[in-house]
Amino acid sequence: MNDPRASVVLARFPDELSALLLVADLESQGIKATVIGGLTAQLRAEAPGLVSVLVRAGDLAEAQRMIAENAPPQGWEDEAEQTPADEDDQ
Repeated sequence: MNDPRASVVLARFPDELSALLLVADLESQGIKATVIGGLTAQLRAEAPGLVSVLVRAGDLAEAQRMIAENAPPQGWEDEAEQTPADEDDQ
């Protein structure tokens, strides 16, 4: 039987800031999370790697649901690139 307290990888990011933002969101919803791999991200240790966000196995489904509910819609990056900048943004 799987231990619901065991740590599992929820997501991986190329930078520590993105991972920490997800951890903050998760914790605001009562899901404990942690980040590992920050030292190897962005070549800080000259060995590139990804930053992982870990949650308890028992919280994995809820954390995945939260991510899915808050994810931007498919194609948002393309739409953002095609939207002209406001004069105030220039």
